[in-house]
Amino acid sequence: MRVSREDIQIEGHLLSCTLMDPPENIETRGVCLFTHGQGDYSERYTEVLHPFTERGIRCIAFDLHGHGKSPGKRGHVGNVSFIDSVIAKGISMADGLPYGIAGHSMGGLLTLRHLTLALQGKLPLPEFCWVNSVLLSPTQNKSSLFIASAKMLAKLHPKFTIKTGATPELCQTPKDGQIKKRGPDYAGHQHISVGWGVELIKTADFVENNLPHMVSDIPFLYTQGGTDLICPDHLAEKFINSLKLTNKTYKLFPHMRHETFAEPESHLLFDTIERWLDKNLPLATNQS
Repeated sequence: MRVSREDIQIEGHLLSCTLMDPPENIETRGVCLFTHGQGDYSERYTEVLHPFTERGIRCIAFDLHGHGKSPGKRGHVGNVSFIDSVIAKGISMADGLPYGIAGHSMGGLLTLRHLTLALQGKLPLPEFCWVNSVLLSPTQNKSSLFIASAKMLAKLHPKFTIKTGATPELCQTPKDGQIKKRGPDYAGHQHISVGWGVELIKTADFVENNLPHMVSDIPFLYTQGGTDLICPDHLAEKFINSLKLTNKTYKLFPHMRHETFAEPESHLLFDTIERWLDKNLPLATNQS
C-alpha cells in the first residue's frame, strides 16, 4: 500500500484526506470511499483497508470536519448536507473508475445512507458495500427526556458537546492488558455535538425506513462483533434480516468488541473481507 495525504477544500472547510493506493505492481481497477467512526480519523485505517489495496482498489478516506487533522469543533461534523458534498467530492476523485463504499460505526451508518440514496437513483450506484459495527441506534439506552432535551439544545447550541459513553474499553479488548494505541490526532469516541447527534438520529430513521424496501444484487458485507456493547449484535441481526439485498453477507465474530479490526483476532475479519472481495469482485483480483 502506498499512503499519501492531501488537504481538500469542501464547502469552505479544509478537510484532510488519506489516500491509500495499491502497490506499484498492481493496477488500480476501482476505488473505495471509506468513512470513519465518531471521534475517529482516516489515517488509522491504513492498517485496515489493505485487503482492498492488495486487490487493486484505491481507498479514499476523509477526516470529517472536527475530526483527525481536519479543523473544527471536536466531535461536530455539521449536517448531512455537508456529508453529501464530501460524497460528491469522493466520487469525483474516483476519476471514472468503478467505486464502492465502506464505513465503520458512525461511518457505517453514513455508508448505509449513501447506499440508500444510490438505490433511490440520487447517487451513482456503487459496485460494493462493506459496513462494520454500524451505529444503527444513536439513541440506544437514552431516555425520551434526554433525547427531547438534546433536540431542543441542538436548535440553540448545535456545537455543544456531550459524552457518548463509548470508552476505549468498550471499543476493543485489551491485549496483554493494554489497549492498542491510536495516533496523536485521535480525539476518542467520548464526545459528540448535540447538533450532529440529532443529524445521526435522523439518518438512522432514514435508513431504517427506506433501505429494507429496496431490492439489489450489489455485493453487501456486514461484519459485527458479538460482544459489542456500543452497536449490539441483536440490532445488526434484526437489520440484516430486514434487507431485501439478494447478495448480502452477515458475519458475526462472537468474541469481538466494537472495533473488530483492532481486536486480538482481527485476522479473522481481514480473512472474511478478502474472501468476500475475491468472490464478488473478480475484476479486482491481484495481478502483478
